Amino acid sequence: MPIEHCVQAFEPYIALNSHVRKPVIHISLNPSPKDILSEEQMTVLAQEFMENFGYGNQPYIAWLHEDIDRKHMHIVSVRIDETGEKIDHNREAIRAQNICREMEVKYGLHPTLGEHGERELSSLQKVDYAKGDVKAQVKHTARTLLECYNCHSLAEYGTLLNLYNVTVYEVRGSVDGKEYHGIMYGALDDNGQQVGTPFKSSKFGKAFGYEALQKKFAASTEKVKRNSLAERTRQEVIKAMQDIGTKEDFARKLKEADIETVYRINPEGRLYGITFIDHTSRTVLNGSRLGKAFSANVFNELFNNPDADRTRLIPPPEQDTPRPEQDTKERLERKEYRQQENQGYQSELSGSLIDTSALGAIDIFSLLMEDDHTHEYIDPAFRFGRRKKKKRRRKL
Repeated sequence: MPIEHCVQAFEPYIALNSHVRKPVIHISLNPSPKDILSEEQMTVLAQEFMENFGYGNQPYIAWLHEDIDRKHMHIVSVRIDETGEKIDHNREAIRAQNICREMEVKYGLHPTLGEHGERELSSLQKVDYAKGDVKAQVKHTARTLLECYNCHSLAEYGTLLNLYNVTVYEVRGSVDGKEYHGIMYGALDDNGQQVGTPFKSSKFGKAFGYEALQKKFAASTEKVKRNSLAERTRQEVIKAMQDIGTKEDFARKLKEADIETVYRINPEGRLYGITFIDHTSRTVLNGSRLGKAFSANVFNELFNNPDADRTRLIPPPEQDTPRPEQDTKERLERKEYRQQENQGYQSELSGSLIDTSALGAIDIFSLLMEDDHTHEYIDPAFRFGRRKKKKRRRKL
């Protein structure tokens, strides 16, 4: 079926309600490049997204693109249902992101940040005090990591920042009888020592201050809980604990699973804290947050101690748990999906349906809700309805 005929299927719906200014919705689904998905699997994801988003009964066109370094799927549908009612558009972006997060967890997909976020994170370097412009370096690093990772507390955020030669800490005081909480940021050298003058968060903006950080940590905590993001980290740590030896060997094994291990050791050489930074789920977790079995005291007993009671101290590994990549493939292949009526249109799309230069990935499955691409194939009468003419004021 020619693509033009598919687009014409929208017109009866649009004619039912001429008051909807933008009757056509355009969505772009962009999985992480780390997830190698077939055309059929992408189709399953697109179908499930549309059903959960409230467009499962709407006509829509979906086609696959590979014009960037990863497969991505474009979907175009109509916002007006068969009764002439506009489909609920409240909190569209937030609802779409929540659906995507749920699908990531369900199918074991890698969380993504969209092209811009991925580039920012992949190009992020340690702050180098000798290069100068330290304020800009620190701000860029703090902002990128705050946006990209889930942290429950300032301590966890600080541990993450330390990897990039940045420190963050809270200052408290009282002015005219009123207590205040301030946040300071600074640069570190490669030995973890602070260099130069620290910066007040107000120099960077409200998003870096105490109240904004508390809201961000609360949102991250809810997200980690809702999507069970700590579970992958917990299982990888348990696997690495099974034949635990030295701190170095334990950290190396977790590094292979894309998890950074950060030890906090007092001057006497005793471990008093351990943090796991999972770069796959982009979640920072203090050991105690994973459970009592992952506290510093437990690892103090296990490291370099062949006589430790491992049966008591080490949780058993989860049995017969498929790896996320295997689980993704199996679950997507098992799911029943509709006939592929709308595939194979890539060759007809260049310049005829949508201006692809306007597309961009803003999230794992990026959403371009309000971009007006409808003028290329929808009669203007359907788009705008009636308009009152403005009276021109005569010049005196």
